[in-house]
Formats: sequence, C-alpha cells, structure tokens
Amino acid sequence: MSRHDDEGERAPGLRGWKVWTLPRSVLATVLSVDAAAAALVAATALTSELSGRDVVRFGVLVVVGVLVAELTRYIEQMRRRLADTPHVNMSSVTILAVTLLTGPFLGAVAAAVLYAHLWRRAWRTAAGLTVYRATFNASGMIVSTSAAAGVAQLFGGHRVLDAVGPQSLIGFSLVIFSFWAANSVLVGLVISQADGERSIPRLLGRWGENALEIVTLCLGVLTAVLMEWRPWLAVFIVPLVYVLHRSASVQHLEVAATTDAKTGLLNMYTWRCLAESGLEKARRRGYPVALLMADLDFFKRVNDVHGHLVGDQVLLRVAEVIRRQVRLGDLVGRFGGEEFVIFLSDITIDGAVDVAERIRLAVSDPKAELRRDGDRAGQPPTVSVSVGVAGDQDGDQDLEDLLRVADLAVYRAKQHGRNYVVAARP
Repeated sequence: MSRHDDEGERAPGLRGWKVWTLPRSVLATVLSVDAAAAALVAATALTSELSGRDVVRFGVLVVVGVLVAELTRYIEQMRRRLADTPHVNMSSVTILAVTLLTGPFLGAVAAAVLYAHLWRRAWRTAAGLTVYRATFNASGMIVSTSAAAGVAQLFGGHRVLDAVGPQSLIGFSLVIFSFWAANSVLVGLVISQADGERSIPRLLGRWGENALEIVTLCLGVLTAVLMEWRPWLAVFIVPLVYVLHRSASVQHLEVAATTDAKTGLLNMYTWRCLAESGLEKARRRGYPVALLMADLDFFKRVNDVHGHLVGDQVLLRVAEVIRRQVRLGDLVGRFGGEEFVIFLSDITIDGAVDVAERIRLAVSDPKAELRRDGDRAGQPPTVSVSVGVAGDQDGDQDLEDLLRVADLAVYRAKQHGRNYVVAARP
C-alpha cells in the first residue's frame, strides 16, 4: 500500500542524489518521516517482548508476502507504468497482519523487507523510482504500523484478535482507518509541498485507489484472524490477493485506454463513443443536448515564453477547471492540442451558454492557480479560453454536425477578440 510518483534514477555519488534537489520544505518532511520511522523501529525494538511463536508467524507471513510479490511482479511493473495518482500495492496485507499478530517492531521489519524486495524486483526497472522515494514510502508504512498498533493496544493489544461482538468490529475498523490515514496524510503532505497540489483526488488518490487500499487492509485483518484461529486457512488469502492485484491492473489498463495522458480527460475516441451513445439516448427520450468546444487563446505564447512543461501544467489545470464547472455525468474530453470538448445532456442552449460562461470566467480567473513551479519567466502565464456552443433541441443532428457548428462558433469567438462565448445552432 504505497503511494509514489515516478522520478529519474539517482545521480552517482552522495552529493549527486536527487533527494538534495528537493525544495527545502519537501526535503525537511521526507527526512523527518525517515527519521521518525528509524526512531520508532529503535524504540519498539527495545520495548517489544517477542516469543518464538511471534518470530515463526513473522517468518511465514513475510515468505508468503515475498511469494505473492514475485507472482505479481510483472503486474506491479505494469501498474507502476500506468499509475498517475498515488499508487497502492498488496504488501499491506502482510504488513498489517504481522503488526496485529506480533506488534509494531516486526510489522516495521516486514515493511522494510517487503519494500526492499519490491524495489529490487519491480520498481527499480519498471519506472526508475528513486531510492529516496522508495525509502520514504517504506518509512510511511513503518509510521502506519505504529499508528495501527497503537489503536490495537487500546482494544487489548494482541487480544483484539480474540474479541467477539461489536467491540471487535469497532476495533478493527479503527485499526484499518489509522493505518490508512497515517500513510495518506504523509504522502499527501509531500505531494502538496512538492507540487503545490490542492486537489483531494491528487493528494489522497481517487476513490478506486482508496477502496483498493481499504480492501487490502481488510484482507490483512482477515489474515491475522485466520493465523490466530486456524493458521492453515490463511493460505486461501494468497489467491485472493493475486486476483485482486490482477483486477486492479485491469482497472489501470481501462483508465489508460480511455483517458488523455496529459489532462486525465477522456481521449477523443472514448469521448466520441460516449457522446454518440448520449446523443442516441437523447433522441429516444426526447430531451435536448448541447456541445461545447473550448480553445485556449494564444496558447503558443505560453509554450514559447514559459516552456512546454509549464504549458502541459496549464493544460492539466484548465482540464480540472472545466471538470469543476460541469455536472458529474457530462462528458469532457481533450479534442487535441489546446482544444477541449464537452457534451451536455438534457440542457437547453441557453443553459449551455451559462455553462460556457462559467468555464470562460473560471479559466481566466487569476485565482485559478494555472501556474506551477518551474515557470522560467517568473510570471504566471495569462490564460483565457474561447468557447463555441452548439445545441440540438429536436434530436435531428448527428455528432459531426454538432462538432462542426461548435468549431465554427469558436472561430467566431476568436474573431470577436477571444475570451468570448459564441452560441450557434446547426
């Protein structure tokens, strides 16, 4: 259950490590978390009272965890290539189970062993994940084990596994929440400091990623209970984790196949398919639809003055602004270059114009924070958008007609001086 972003390989030599290029606030947070993890390992090593049974359970679970990691190594590499948000792996099943059965010290050791194995066998070759990021991820897991163990201690420590009735459900729920919250907050804090990110899905991951993380933690609790009750039954957790890992990779493939890599919006093929379906549905049910085409004004100047990296960040931010101005079921796609298309169902052309005006105002708002760190000119790029609106009130137009009319409306908006909305009917 780690989360991370891709980065280049570290440079040779201690002074050439990528970690030293981090902004001071990010570097301070990363080193603080690493130091906290080391301190927790030392403290729990001194205070833990381990039995031979604890060591045997730890060994069995770690061997199983390594086996599962080997079986899913190529899947993990593929998911690392496809993931564009905080990423989840299945090691938390073993780590949480070891923590509940033996305490935070061996839970931390399990995290260190499994993350070292993942780094060696999957992450290093798959996406060039730097050592400091892998170390930070492992440190976050170690802090999470201590948080989960602390909550378990409130419910009787190891005896939480013997609890029956509502108190066991409450105890395990709080253990899972504390583990998830500790890791999520630490990773979200670093992302926020590094990228100036404020979007909750980017900081904490999308709902699907978090649901997968919660499921892996639930499997960790079930593994611990089975090891305490009927150890031989715990073997059935292995195929469950394997299938879960494969299903998660399918989800990533679906996202990669349907979304635009730079903006996270629907790619044009997927948008067309869904828009055609939406248009056909509107014809059957007799409600109006509208199509918006938005084109960034003078976008070439942004790339020329501020660089293509900042230009890419502007595209991403504009995509996020557009998404916030439309309804959940509306279809937003990247038409190509700096153009976006939005298909709106069950809306009059006047309502579509209102949406277009909201998008125009939101994009040109100086508080929209369209600029990211890395702007070489030192000034935020001026960004505005021209929007064309096409409406179909009677269900007698096809998608190509709507696109053609909206594109012509964008051209007229540009002629009008840009940063303007023009509405037309086919």
